[in-house]
Amino acid sequence: MGQRVPFREGLFSEGADDVCLTGNRCRKCGQIYFPARSLCFACLAEDLEPIGFGREGTLYSYTVSYMPSLRFEAPFYAGWVNAREGVRVFAPLVIEEEAQLIIGMKMELLVAELWREGEKSVVGYKYRPL
Repeated sequence: MGQRVPFREGLFSEGADDVCLTGNRCRKCGQIYFPARSLCFACLAEDLEPIGFGREGTLYSYTVSYMPSLRFEAPFYAGWVNAREGVRVFAPLVIEEEAQLIIGMKMELLVAELWREGEKSVVGYKYRPL
């Protein structure tokens, strides 16, 4: 087994028993961001605190791509998931064969391999139905 590397640093954290997305919240107005920002777009404050979120959410919308991409074989699913904290996250979706996605269904965050680069396993966040 090769090295596990995130596709982008700072988007998620994973521990022995848990995984969460890492974003931030404006201390002045409370606006939440994912990915994290250095400036609040709502009030222009620069005082943002890091937060973790996104373990569970609800499916807002999704699509199926039947065209392969550079990194993903067709068909693959991607969608928007509303996290409990009030932010909407775009992510690859994992579904079992014959399973059906339904708008509004509960989703769970996981970290899994997105693709391989030689001996490296490039990992990222995904959501799957609960």
